[in-house]
Amino acid sequence: MLKGTWVSFVSALSSDTVPLWGRFDADWYRDRYRDMLGDLADMDTEALAAHYAEVGKGLRLSPNRFFDEEWYLQANPDVAAAVHAGSFASGFDHYCSDGHINRSPHWLFSETVYLARYPDLTRATLDHLGAFNGYDHYLRYGDRQFRSGHLLFDPHLYYAHARVKGDGSSPPPAGEGGAITIPQAGPFVSFLADEADQNMLRVSWYFDPEWYLKTYPEVAEAVKTGRARSSLHHFLTNDTPDAFCALEWFSEAYYLELYPDIMDAITTGQLRSGYDHFLRYGAFERRRPHPDVDLNAYFFSGTVRADIERGLVRDVFEHWLSHRHQKPLDEALARPELKVFEGLAVRKAENLLPLLAARPLDFASQDEPRLSVILLVRNRLSLTLSALSALRMTYAGSLDVIVVDAGSRDDTTRLQHFARGIRILRMDRSVTWAEALKAALSHAHGAAVLWLGQGVRLAYGSLRAALEALGEQADPTQQRIGLVTGRALRADGRILEAGVLIGRDGSLTRYLENAPMEEPAACFRRPVACATVPALLIDRVLLERLGGFDDRLESEAAQLADLCLRATEVGQHVLYEPAFLTSQDVSDKGASAFDDADRHRLLQSHAAAFAQAFPPSPRLAARARCAAGPAAKRILFIEDRIPVRSLGSGFVRSNDIVRTMAALGHQVTVFPIYASVDPLSRIYADFPPEVEVLHERGFETLDAFLQERSGSWDCVWIGRTHNMGRLLPILMAQAPALPLNAVVLDTEAVTSPRDLLKAELFGEPVTRTLEEALSLEFEAAWFCRKIIAVNPLDVRTLSDAGYENVVELGHMCPVRPTSASWADRRGMLFLGAIHETGSPNHDSLIWFVEKVLPLLRDRLPEDVRFTVAGFRGAGVSLSALGRDPRVELLGPVKDPSELYATHRLFIAPTRYAGGIPFKIHEAASYGLPVVASGLLCRQLGWRDGLEIVSGGDNNAERFAERVVELYTDEELWNAVRAGALSLLEQENSAKAYAVRLNGILQDVFENER
Repeated sequence: MLKGTWVSFVSALSSDTVPLWGRFDADWYRDRYRDMLGDLADMDTEALAAHYAEVGKGLRLSPNRFFDEEWYLQANPDVAAAVHAGSFASGFDHYCSDGHINRSPHWLFSETVYLARYPDLTRATLDHLGAFNGYDHYLRYGDRQFRSGHLLFDPHLYYAHARVKGDGSSPPPAGEGGAITIPQAGPFVSFLADEADQNMLRVSWYFDPEWYLKTYPEVAEAVKTGRARSSLHHFLTNDTPDAFCALEWFSEAYYLELYPDIMDAITTGQLRSGYDHFLRYGAFERRRPHPDVDLNAYFFSGTVRADIERGLVRDVFEHWLSHRHQKPLDEALARPELKVFEGLAVRKAENLLPLLAARPLDFASQDEPRLSVILLVRNRLSLTLSALSALRMTYAGSLDVIVVDAGSRDDTTRLQHFARGIRILRMDRSVTWAEALKAALSHAHGAAVLWLGQGVRLAYGSLRAALEALGEQADPTQQRIGLVTGRALRADGRILEAGVLIGRDGSLTRYLENAPMEEPAACFRRPVACATVPALLIDRVLLERLGGFDDRLESEAAQLADLCLRATEVGQHVLYEPAFLTSQDVSDKGASAFDDADRHRLLQSHAAAFAQAFPPSPRLAARARCAAGPAAKRILFIEDRIPVRSLGSGFVRSNDIVRTMAALGHQVTVFPIYASVDPLSRIYADFPPEVEVLHERGFETLDAFLQERSGSWDCVWIGRTHNMGRLLPILMAQAPALPLNAVVLDTEAVTSPRDLLKAELFGEPVTRTLEEALSLEFEAAWFCRKIIAVNPLDVRTLSDAGYENVVELGHMCPVRPTSASWADRRGMLFLGAIHETGSPNHDSLIWFVEKVLPLLRDRLPEDVRFTVAGFRGAGVSLSALGRDPRVELLGPVKDPSELYATHRLFIAPTRYAGGIPFKIHEAASYGLPVVASGLLCRQLGWRDGLEIVSGGDNNAERFAERVVELYTDEELWNAVRAGALSLLEQENSAKAYAVRLNGILQDVFENER
């Protein structure tokens, strides 16, 4: 309990004993209530303090600018009732006594938002800093660190507008809002002190005071008469929030009509308004705030996504508001022609000449080269040097560089002065590509050969990626990798070629030509028929075996394609590696010209390959782009979100399924129901390079996508039962495009038993039997020929309900035990994803901290801490848990292995759930014993005291006893650790998982034949 203490505001900043919000500020009190006080306003500090204590509290006056009495009572009806009943003299007394623990004291500060936004502010951190609560920390430290305590107060925006408003020529007195004093006093403190400008100064992108006053003239009148202190104050405190919109680009009525699912939360008081929901959750989900604002489309335009990932803005709506007057380059200007970009590339290359004349490129090395690089050049020295300089920068190892000069007459004759350690072969101007390659090959020493075009620049790391791909041995039953081609860009940054499609008529089509370089279809590895861009990595033995290029073909493009096709005929395939990234400064029209003579020659030479090719139709491009054999099936994998592993909650399992499908040799395309918001770097790092991840797609594009890729799939794998009902109309409409006998429903979890258990747990009315609930949950499952359940319990539940063709596929979890012993470890760990408030993980965590942790206080050593880690949804706050000094909130962790290696126990107190708890598998795989609820033990099928320790069902005392037992008994700890590791090795290894999944898939493919 904090007793009221009166300290003058002048000394407040230097005092560490009482928080600013707990002090009586006589100067502020005098100015704020001067009209009410009359002659009493001239009293000294002690007299004013006495007036507040004896009179002011009863009149609902505030003791300082940091606590708003009227708003506090309005926002907390229970407190107002307690004050009316005489339990407290004022709302301020309540806040000092109990309210400061979890309530907000001011309309422009939210204790919950502040602690949720800055998870580093745990109770332990606040105690270390001597802060009573989050608000105390904010006023002491956070405000001057430019932290934000409310979604509608942006300290950086306030400071920027304050600087524009004032000339900053001389610092005004403290408290008058001068921009110069803001960093020292703090933006929030300065804003509250600057009452004259509160009404019009914009302090958040989410609220437009000018528009608000213009749209609602009654607000201006309320401010004028003192019924509201400012436009922002009115918006946040008025009694009819549904009648006022914060800005032009949010419509309360439109939002509530479009998303009726949020009305219950508003009606029950969990949310103040639709706008409250939008700022907390909707903006992150890219919901529409206004008929004319499409945040989902905007998210994928320009640099919006990248700006959000870099933390420049909080969400896509803030980005739209702050950039809506800035037109993207593509809209403001007509895109220049390709030749303009090529001209700039040439000028850039020419700038290398004086630099390399002074400091030549150096390729000299005593080491045996792994790679030989062959360039055929003719004049245009700058383009040659552009290619060579990029080559040197992208690869620091030993290189055997051979330049064939086809009769150049410019400074190419002096090439050795610009690049040392290269071999230059001077040949006649009429030399052909085949002759140049043959001549250079006789001088080559590397195990691999890179045929590189003049003016083709390699991106950093691309050559190493290509060499690694060439060195990889494919499955022994499949063709060996003999050549590697890559993602070739034009000078304007758009795709020139991402592999080549061969047509049944003898045509060659550059796949994805003119598409953006980040196009998902260009960002995954696959075998291709051939390549035509002069950036081709070739196994030297293969190249010698094939005899180089065929001189009977006219163009370089045709000769490269022919070389690839001949390699395939001798059992070695061409691999498209998107990380092998190149850029062509200037397109060589002669080299890429592919005429009828070349087409007929290729048709004659490779009749079998072209006969088996698809007709050259754009609708068939997705099927023709991959030259894998018949054993490689095309699988469309549909999930709620792109299943990156950090999301937890079943997404790890989905990620493992995709990885295993790819490892089995199948072509997997991942399609999310909700377009991804995860950084591309995280997405691509979480998937094998052979997987196509459609991160920019979403439910609204699925219908067109299925039509676009009609007939492309051998299997459609749909994750999570709840998606079937939503997808069914689309699947029905596109049924002719689908493999109807190979549609799989992967339940991830059967939720009906979980929902019934939850209702029983919380005393909610049960309106359906289990049979009725299952019938409703699986009402669209009839479309699928196979249903996947994650554990034997779910298989039995579905089978008993009459569903046939149900098979089990659980988790993959290879063992990787850490070496730390029982004695080397301390503390308890909870690691799990919490996507929304009230989810099973969230409920179990609250229950453990509130019910079990207090029972452990006197039974475990004082230094035992409870660490909470894992993904948290945007609307999830665990700040209340952080008030317990034994709880440490970490948030998401990139690598959990250190947590598993240092903690002694893993806690899994889930009270209702479906599926299999992957978090237990993962913890046990690292050798960390688990105390879990009886429910989870039954779902796993693990035995109490042998592979796991059961804490019973919803029994805090029993759970606490089992925690103490496992934490303090080294022999039991070692036995449970060993038992779980042994069971995981038998049932959840990567090999066992692959065998199980392969059996399911082969059965599915057999049904489709």
